Amino acid sequence: YMILIAVTLAVAAIPEGIPLCVTISLSIGCSDMVHKNVLVRKLAAVETLGSASVICSDKTGTLTEGKMTMVNMWAAGAKYDVEGKGFDPTVGGIKIEGKGVDGSRDVGVRSALLAALLCCNTSLSKVKNPETGEEKWEPKG
Repeated sequence: YMILIAVTLAVAAIPEGIPLCVTISLSIGCSDMVHKNVLVRKLAAVETLGSASVICSDKTGTLTEGKMTMVNMWAAGAKYDVEGKGFDPTVGGIKIEGKGVDGSRDVGVRSALLAALLCCNTSLSKVKNPETGEEKWEPKG
């Protein structure tokens, strides 16, 4: 990779060479991912993955709907099971794994969830379907 960096810096001195260097770098990243049995259909996806810090996927390894719900969490050295249905905040709870004891009052859980809340810009609102009249919770952000 040192050679790649040297070539990139040399070509980057000429502005017309920057897109070429980016394409070559992404192609090498794509090739490395193929050797690890990762399916990449578009080169732009490799660039997006490079800026991601967490990648969530379902059991088949695909990202289908872009929505994930938490089922387990670690806080203060303990593992907890998170129960619930969809995004409804009125259903579910947090229990200490293996014990079934309510863990929602634990200081570690509350501070971990507070940190998650402060780092999140998503809002949750109840939306009514005009056709069926059914209300459901929907995240935005």
